[in-house]
Amino acid sequence: MKPPSGPPSRVADLLSTVLKRVDPDQQMHAYTIWTFWDDAVGDGIARRAQPTRFRNGILFVTVATHSWMQELQFMKEEIRDRLNTRLAASLVRDIFFVVGHVAEPPRPQSAVTDALPACEPVELPSIADRELAAAMKRVVAARARHLTQARQGTPPRTSSKRTKRSG
Repeated sequence: MKPPSGPPSRVADLLSTVLKRVDPDQQMHAYTIWTFWDDAVGDGIARRAQPTRFRNGILFVTVATHSWMQELQFMKEEIRDRLNTRLAASLVRDIFFVVGHVAEPPRPQSAVTDALPACEPVELPSIADRELAAAMKRVVAARARHLTQARQGTPPRTSSKRTKRSG
């Protein structure tokens, strides 16, 4: 075995050389799309469409519904251009949309839900009017439900029951 001549090589340099031999067209670089897809297409699209595979310059994207697939067909060139700009190379030649299950990405809690007051029981003062006391209890219960739902990120339920106000 021949003794090493010169300083040792960095592993990154060796891997780069090997990857250039294995992947001369740098197709593997296209797989970084998964790391920035949500930012490149926006939250609305990212919740309904996710990349699933990349082959020979074609990015396969799974879409939640047929209507979203049609909408994204109209945006295909713009999305492709955004992705290639982020990749700093024209690796994505085409995008092929397929309807399937799209797992919704986890939503980070927003500053709005962080700023919500804690849902603590509210002590009502003694109210002589029984009707008014009952109404106030319903308001307090509704507020507690609303704050709990807002913290969990679920939309508030709307009641179809409306009370008629006399006036």
